Amino acid sequence: MTTGAGTGSARATRLALISGGIAAVILTLGVSGTLSSWTSAVISNDTNTVATASAVILREVGPGPQTCLSSSGAANSYTCSTINKYGGTSSPLSPGGSQAVDVVFSNVGSAAASTFVLTAGSCSQSPTAGSGTPPAANVCTSGDLTVAVSCSDGATYSAGSAWSDLKYLAGAPSSIPATLTHTATIAAGASFTCRFTVVLISGASVLAQGITASQPLTWTLNA
Repeated sequence: MTTGAGTGSARATRLALISGGIAAVILTLGVSGTLSSWTSAVISNDTNTVATASAVILREVGPGPQTCLSSSGAANSYTCSTINKYGGTSSPLSPGGSQAVDVVFSNVGSAAASTFVLTAGSCSQSPTAGSGTPPAANVCTSGDLTVAVSCSDGATYSAGSAWSDLKYLAGAPSSIPATLTHTATIAAGASFTCRFTVVLISGASVLAQGITASQPLTWTLNA
């Protein structure tokens, strides 16, 4: 009987030890799992966006066609040397002769514009007025050489729907106003065409012969 009691006591002791060990393992795992969740904190931002403002961008297409974009230069400003509004010098004008050039402009930016401005620079000529024998005429001011400017909406010029503001009827190059402004909403993607007509009048002085005149023009599209 003593042996049986001793065996039972030993078995109970072993069961107690095993149960205690399992409980310790469970407690350890539970505590470890809980503590690990306290050692880091996470927030994920999955929506981080930024937008840039819309801009106006001016495209100019001349005969040829040559194309220039304001965006080709820094600060959306570019000097275009390939589009000659006055027609060039390959066919010199005789009295009564003329040449016309149509230039198509477009707002290729994503913002609408509110004004389109033509700024005319100073007219110059070679040879200079009064130089040589006989003295060269001043074709920039005399009226022997005239320039006309007219614009209309669309990719082709329409005299019947020409703008009433940005225009200059035939006159000496130096008489073109410093600025001519068209005020209207010019939507993104809209096109408009300007026509330049240069004439050497039929009664031009012979002293206007052999002269090359030049005048810079600047176009500005404003949002």
